[in-house]
Amino acid sequence: MRAAIALVALVGIALAARFGLESDDIGAPLVDLAELEGAPLRRAPGELPPEEDGPSEDPAEEPEEEAEVVLEGGYLPDEIEEQYEWLEFTFLTSFEYPDLVELDAEEAPPEVPEDVTELDGEMIAIEGFMNPLAFDREGVSQFALVNDPLNCCFGATPNMNHWIDVTLPEGERTAFYSLDPVAVYGKLEVGEAYEDGFVVSLFRMRADHVIGDF
Repeated sequence: MRAAIALVALVGIALAARFGLESDDIGAPLVDLAELEGAPLRRAPGELPPEEDGPSEDPAEEPEEEAEVVLEGGYLPDEIEEQYEWLEFTFLTSFEYPDLVELDAEEAPPEVPEDVTELDGEMIAIEGFMNPLAFDREGVSQFALVNDPLNCCFGATPNMNHWIDVTLPEGERTAFYSLDPVAVYGKLEVGEAYEDGFVVSLFRMRADHVIGDF
C-alpha cells in the first residue's frame, strides 16, 4: 500500500516538472500591455473581429441598417392590440402645464397643443406607473397613471399633463402594482375638468385592460 502511494507521488512530481511554469513565467501578462492601452473594455457586436476560418467580408459592401425602434405592446392578442394606438407618455408631457390652475384666476389656463387635443376620444395604449385613488379589498377601481414613479410614491406633485385619471368600468377591479410599470388600454379624454374652481384633471381614461408583471 505504501509502495503504491509512493508511486503516485512520484508520478505527480514528474508531471509537475514536465508541465509546470518556469520561474520566468510567473507574473508575465497573458496579453502584451501595449495592445491593451486605449482599447475599450467591451466591444459592440458589430466590432467583433471576423472568425479566422470563415470568409472575410468588407463592411463597406453592405449598407448599414438603421436601428429599429421597438414600440411597446404585445401584451394582448393581436386582434385586441390592433384596436389601440400606442402612445408615448413623453408626447403628453411635451408642453408646459402647471400642477394647479384656478378657473377664476387673472391668467387664462395654458393652451393645450392641437396635436394633443386631437387625441380626445381616441383608443390608445400607454405605459406608466399606478397611484391608486379608489380601492377596496377586491382591488383598485381608479388610479392616476403617472409617467414617473417619483410622481407616484414619493410625495412629488406632478403637473397636470404628467398623469392620467384612469377609471375602470363599474364593478371591475385591477391589482395594485407598486413600483412596477403597467400598460393601460382604453379610451382617452383630453381637456380640463374643473371642480370647486380648479382644474382637477387634464387627461382621463376609461380602461378596458390593465396589464402588469410584464
